[in-house]
Amino acid sequence: MHNAADLLTFSGIVCFLIAILHIVIIVVGPKAYRYFGAGEDLTSLAEKHSVIPPLLTAFIATVIATFGLYAFSGAGKFTRLPLLGPVLIIIGTIFSIRGLILPVQLFNLLKNPHRTETKEIIFSVIALLTGICLLYGTVLNWDFIFIS
Repeated sequence: MHNAADLLTFSGIVCFLIAILHIVIIVVGPKAYRYFGAGEDLTSLAEKHSVIPPLLTAFIATVIATFGLYAFSGAGKFTRLPLLGPVLIIIGTIFSIRGLILPVQLFNLLKNPHRTETKEIIFSVIALLTGICLLYGTVLNWDFIFIS
């Protein structure tokens, strides 16, 4: 898969799936907040039916869905969004940085297999793969993204 449009489309799909997951977390409630590592403070607020966790999670879902729109725009799926190139680079960098914790997680898995959560490793792999696809797709589609 070295086609820029395919790489960016894949990244956009992943972004939308992550955004949908955040909406599911809101619907499921405190158990989902706890499972996905939102922290005890946020989980406690969700248990008390505070509006803060769903509002924060909806905001995150909106931001990530916007990332998906930018990826689709970079793939040429619809009209060009403002600052397309720089925004795609920023988004790809954000995902890549999140994914770069993977080597530390793998080292911890080897060192303390019972204290490392597999889901965290999976999240890091997804983030790193998405970031690389965004950045590489942007570079491959440079003329369309930056010059058009």
